[in-house]
Amino acid sequence: MATSDVVKITSKGQMTLPAEVRKELDLEENSYVYVTRVGQLVIIKKVDELTLDEISVILQSLAKENSITKEMLLRDVEIVRERFMRERHAKASGPS
Repeated sequence: MATSDVVKITSKGQMTLPAEVRKELDLEENSYVYVTRVGQLVIIKKVDELTLDEISVILQSLAKENSITKEMLLRDVEIVRERFMRERHAKASGPS
């Protein structure tokens, strides 16, 4: 069922989603939504309903906006992997 309403944007850029919309989408306090603009439309989607393809597009866009390269990501993944392995090894060795 399509629901539409007019909402007001406050001076802080906040708006209240109509109760019916929140109920239909099961949006409660501390729920997260993804907001994007397509032309003149603002799209709001519940975060836990995003597909892997949508998440990939979001991450690619954020990486491009922040000049993050694949090489940078791979380097950071390797650093975290090495740290994880050291911590895992230290726990497996137990106290000295």
